[in-house]
Amino acid sequence: MKNKKLSPLSICVLTASALVSLYYFVYLVLCIVGFDSRLMSFFALFVIACITLPIMFHEHLKRILKGAYKPLKLIFTVILCLYAVSVAVFWCYIGNFSSSTPETYAKAAAETNDTGDGTAVLVFGCRAYGNRPSLTLRIRLDAALDLLGALPDAVCIVSGGQGSNETVPEAVVMQSYLTEHGISEDRIIMESSSHSTSENIRLTKELMEEKRLSYDSVIGVSTAFHLSRINLLSERYDFPMELCSSPSPSFGHMYVSMVREYLSYIKMLLFDKEVIITKVT
Repeated sequence: MKNKKLSPLSICVLTASALVSLYYFVYLVLCIVGFDSRLMSFFALFVIACITLPIMFHEHLKRILKGAYKPLKLIFTVILCLYAVSVAVFWCYIGNFSSSTPETYAKAAAETNDTGDGTAVLVFGCRAYGNRPSLTLRIRLDAALDLLGALPDAVCIVSGGQGSNETVPEAVVMQSYLTEHGISEDRIIMESSSHSTSENIRLTKELMEEKRLSYDSVIGVSTAFHLSRINLLSERYDFPMELCSSPSPSFGHMYVSMVREYLSYIKMLLFDKEVIITKVT
């Protein structure tokens, strides 16, 4: 019995499906061991099933779909390939996004005798557990502490509301952490209503306008993977800021965050109408 050779189309669909399935399989494993919510683990399972089941049962589909099988297979392959390529491009874009570190700002401040007068350090919120910041949020706050130490006259804006799985707003937890580590409470401004990066920026801008606060420069502090989206949204909302990165706690955290960040971009482009249509004025 002769071995049946795979067509170029079949090779493409198998390669693309393997890449995309592996992308979500690693994510699924990390979700299971506690890096992300159980809800997202079901999402990863759903995506893997949508990719692998049509391949596993392709003979049955061929009999059922008949003449429609080949064009549908081509469409399926194109979608998979586009998705795999877009993920690779996205990771390269995120990984090579330019930003500064607290050490860079501290060195520049020391060289120019800049005390931070007229500067606001904006810290973006992240998951909190009770009154305790998550590891990712704590690393962001530690980066902010380094900045505030190098710029003693700068103020700090902590931005983050209360999620459905949180007992207090993230901004409250962030303020508490900063004051416990030596930052005077009168240097801290809280924005405690936001539930997304878009709202972090928009509501912070509205808060500053409401309180008639004006700063020569705003330095946004967040984890490195997050900064490109912050940059895009700050331009859309006409709220320019410099960006300061904090590291991810581990490779596992970074991988999970990068997968979610890809989905966050899709969500932003599809559902954030204020971002899609026009700048907020």
